[in-house]
Amino acid sequence: MSGKAKKENLVTSWKEIASYFDCGVRTCQRWEVKHGLPVHRIDETSSSRVYAYEDELERWFENRFGKKSIPERVSYNKFRWHNSYYFLLAFIAVILIYFFLIKPSKPRDPTDFKIENSSLIVLNEDGQELWRYDTGIKNLYDEKFYKKRFQIKQPGEDNSREFPCLVIKDLNGNGNREVLFCVQTKNQFESNEILCFSEKGTILWNKTIGREMKYGPKIYSPDYNFKGILVDDMDRNGKQEIIVIANNTWFFPTQMLLLNCEGKILGEYWNSGRIGDAEFLDLNNDGRKEIIIAGINNEYHEGFLAVFSSNLIRGGSPQKEDYYTCADLEPGTEKYYILIPRTDVSLLEFVQEGIIQLNNLKNKRLSILTRPSMIFFEFDYNLEIQEARLSTSFEALNKKLVNEGKVNRALDEEYRKNLARGLLYYDGKNWVSHHTINMNWKNQEN
Repeated sequence: MSGKAKKENLVTSWKEIASYFDCGVRTCQRWEVKHGLPVHRIDETSSSRVYAYEDELERWFENRFGKKSIPERVSYNKFRWHNSYYFLLAFIAVILIYFFLIKPSKPRDPTDFKIENSSLIVLNEDGQELWRYDTGIKNLYDEKFYKKRFQIKQPGEDNSREFPCLVIKDLNGNGNREVLFCVQTKNQFESNEILCFSEKGTILWNKTIGREMKYGPKIYSPDYNFKGILVDDMDRNGKQEIIVIANNTWFFPTQMLLLNCEGKILGEYWNSGRIGDAEFLDLNNDGRKEIIIAGINNEYHEGFLAVFSSNLIRGGSPQKEDYYTCADLEPGTEKYYILIPRTDVSLLEFVQEGIIQLNNLKNKRLSILTRPSMIFFEFDYNLEIQEARLSTSFEALNKKLVNEGKVNRALDEEYRKNLARGLLYYDGKNWVSHHTINMNWKNQEN
């Protein structure tokens, strides 16, 4: 037998001997003692390293157990080579499965966007294009406009609030992000559609805003543009609700829609004047958020603050004059509708006063900011007035008018208390000066 053949025929440990017989090490050691298994040692001590020859082991096994009992065997070295080969194949298979099945070629979740001419282009987190949608509208607002109105409310000019017109969020709780897109045009006469896309760019639903409305003797066209949208899980069921606020392009009717994640209308409300801000808050700690809106009521030329139960949104704002009343609308279902008083300075200097900012404070107060006077009013969560605060710009304007002899009221504590006492609450029929809820809401809620 050549040296190379002897080497291939050699097993050099109890582990290799046991592997040759496909049994345990202790079994082989017992066979050596009881049955003379041909094992060799470098010296004669029991602790010496052992070795054996495969042909000797084979002959011993045949003599001991008979040829018919001998399984077809592969040498340990060959077995070890085949194991390595199969391991390599398995490793390559795992790599191929990972790259072609488990790991996508690129992230598929919408994260960002671009606007190019008339098209919305949706991007993944790496800035790669996922899909695009061509609105076919040449005067679509540009990317700069939509970046300012992306995802959340942003500060606007003169302390106003800019609402988002594009939101990327998992609306239906399926783990994928949908895209809400308000088609907003520069001339504001083709801005009447909100689109909801799947993560792959399929249109899931669309909704047209505004409609022809008759207030008093006048008919207002269905030309509307977006104030914007707000998205929140109002009932904490894992699915998002959507508030859509849309303004008549030239005149006062403002529409508020509440949609579910599938685009179904859950509620609709009309205000005779612009809505300047909105919030979702669980005011009564019942696990369901209320909708709070603030803005201006054109009939009274005053700011308003209103609160709705999210499951009860219908009708129109409380008005007295026919010119500001839509006969086709039922009375509004506001839990509260509050008119904010004007000051002597405001009545002298400004045509009307509205609310441009609504904030939830950490001490469980709601703060509203009027414009142009810039006065803060703070309410608790029960919508009871806590205090009125005068801004430095209002104090400066008052001082100027005092010097000019146009007003003579001192800006003291009594002045602020009078402002707080000047609030008017709608009780379902009349305006009253004490805190009360709207009975139309109470009757329908019960």
